[in-house]
Amino acid sequence: MSHKEEIMAKQTATKARGSTTKNKDMAGKQEHAYFLFMKRTPQKDIASRLHVTEKTITNWKTAGNWEAKRAAKTISMDELINKALMRINELLDSDDFSADSFAKAVSQLKSLQSENTVDNDILTFMDFQDYLIRERINESLPEDFIKTVVRMQDNYVQIRLAGGRP
Repeated sequence: MSHKEEIMAKQTATKARGSTTKNKDMAGKQEHAYFLFMKRTPQKDIASRLHVTEKTITNWKTAGNWEAKRAAKTISMDELINKALMRINELLDSDDFSADSFAKAVSQLKSLQSENTVDNDILTFMDFQDYLIRERINESLPEDFIKTVVRMQDNYVQIRLAGGRP
């Protein structure tokens, strides 16, 4: 292979690696956008936060059938956990207590929430952002502070979506 061919091959390989990184970054942004959409964040805000166009969000929403998924999501993880806890409580209060039924109910509860997931992080961050906005109204938190926190939370989520652990 000539020197010129070697240089061209290296350039092609570098472009391919950059393309793969860009695709992973876009996939992470799309997943983050989906979580924000499910939390009912306006598309304009999602596009702004993730540095993509509103048209990109619309395309992702259409291709992924996000609206139907959001409509179908009628019960939250918190509600499922509360129902499992109520079932455990009923079993404990029952006159005909069954250790087997109790063990199964506890096992189901544990399986519902085994570790903190990215969607849990996002929901927590969204709740915290709502809290900051309320506090800004009550105590005059600087808007730049809130924007910095939101930007850092978004960066954290992007790292988690890429499979990393900040």
